[in-house]
Amino acid sequence: MQRRSVVFGMLVLAVLGVLAATATPQANAAYHHMGEMDSDYFLQVYPEAAGTKLDSCTLCHRGGSVGKATLGACEWCHYSYGYDAHGDIMTTLNPYGLDYHEAGSDPAAVTAIDELDSDGDGYTNVDEIAAIRYPGDADDDPTKVEAPYRVYTLAEIEAMPSHTQFQLMNTHKSGDYYCEYTGAPMEDVLADAGMLPWATGIRAIAADGFANTHPLDPATGYYHVRGTYPQSTFYWDAEADRATNPLYGWCDYSAASVAGRENGDPIVVEGGAKLLLAYQYEGQYLVPGSLNAAGKLDGEGPFRVVPPQHTPGAPDQSSTSAIQDVIWPFDGPELYTDHNAGFSSKCVTVIKVEPLPEGTTDIDTLEAGWEYVRDGKIVIYGAIDPTPTVLEKAADLREFVLSLEREDLRGKNMGTAYANKLDVLARQVENGATEGAADKIESDLLPKVDGVVTGGAVERDDWVTDPAAQRRVYWSLRELLVLLSIEG
Repeated sequence: MQRRSVVFGMLVLAVLGVLAATATPQANAAYHHMGEMDSDYFLQVYPEAAGTKLDSCTLCHRGGSVGKATLGACEWCHYSYGYDAHGDIMTTLNPYGLDYHEAGSDPAAVTAIDELDSDGDGYTNVDEIAAIRYPGDADDDPTKVEAPYRVYTLAEIEAMPSHTQFQLMNTHKSGDYYCEYTGAPMEDVLADAGMLPWATGIRAIAADGFANTHPLDPATGYYHVRGTYPQSTFYWDAEADRATNPLYGWCDYSAASVAGRENGDPIVVEGGAKLLLAYQYEGQYLVPGSLNAAGKLDGEGPFRVVPPQHTPGAPDQSSTSAIQDVIWPFDGPELYTDHNAGFSSKCVTVIKVEPLPEGTTDIDTLEAGWEYVRDGKIVIYGAIDPTPTVLEKAADLREFVLSLEREDLRGKNMGTAYANKLDVLARQVENGATEGAADKIESDLLPKVDGVVTGGAVERDDWVTDPAAQRRVYWSLRELLVLLSIEG
């Protein structure tokens, strides 16, 4: 979408609360900048898209990267175009945005490009919009169904049994430190999310795109999810302590949880050290993460995935220090210790449970980050129980059907009757009758909304007669069929 001048004041990219919608269930209204009318133009043509992921800057704008950090559409636009509009707005547009721009950037332009396949994925823009898919993203089309998901708030994670552990955070170059983290064991979080028995591991993804892979069970060189880690030993030496050796000391022992410990003491953790989804550091909530002006991450919360050392050892000197003739020099080959802090993902907003079920695809993790940081949420998706996702999507579809006007339907009260059928479907799913639910979709619900997609026009037996609304119901039902086919 074309931008005009933007007036925001001196905001910093690092603290921008991104309002781009995500491909997860959390969808927000478009982030309307001063003077920007393109979102309104789109909604004039597609009012039913209001509040969906298409009602956002990401409809026409793409993301990008700065160094190792990945930026969503809003962040990338502010970075490359600037708050003062010094950059080239065209470089931020995705294929749909470019087609919209070339067609005139007005309501007529939205309609004019309906039959184009802007992103070249084999589906027209109008079909992708009806299915609530990005018409400017070739990786998002009506055949691709987002994997099952669960969105958790900080309060919901806190409600799980908590676990507190004291441990060394051993870095490569930024300085080691001992501290105490509190959170929910990752194994418990995944169990609550309904991880399927054939899952093999997870990928923890931070808001800036940084990610780490963790197998479920112990594997050489990896930080595993299940079970406990070896008991560690507390190491202290005056040479290593930054407080007693400010010249070239490398380990911070200032945390309150260090008090009373002596060199050589065993580190005893009740219940054993575990891979944590942490939300507190030294009894205080983690500072929410943000990108600084250099595109690097500041802060570590609201959630951080914290692994203990799988090969416990002493805090070693920083890799960048010229002074290595010390008690614990930098252990580059990791012969005696491991640098677990580098595998402790800060500011995690997404946990992908691998592998993805057949017929499903990733959520849009690029756009799912900073909004979750702001709101204190985390999404877990992939090889998990699809039932909550099916019920949520069925409820959303029911609301949509009930919102249709009389002229959108074949006959009076057909919207209510169709919604009642969706209620029956939901009860089947709740009772575990997935085969019956799938059969109801195939034999009862789909035949009443399939004319436009399968035959090119509304048919006499279609209950929903508005083409755009019919497409949306049709593709929503197809999503449910894929999710219902996932085997536990």
